[in-house]
Amino acid sequence: MGDILLALSIPLIVCASGLYALAETWWQRRRPALPAEPPRPPAVVRDAEAVVAEAYERLGALYEPRPAHPHAS
Repeated sequence: MGDILLALSIPLIVCASGLYALAETWWQRRRPALPAEPPRPPAVVRDAEAVVAEAYERLGALYEPRPAHPHAS
């Protein structure tokens, strides 16, 4: 009897999850989400951007292309 209940519970779970998905979709369509304001970057990201900008100001000249050596051919 235990195996039969286990075998019958699988289609029941599939049907129940399908009904739940239908109900949730219906609920979401009836009550659309409000437009949210764009997320603000956390302070850590702003601090990291400031560090990178400062480092680029100091070391940016290292990344600029150098003129070719006059004796190179």
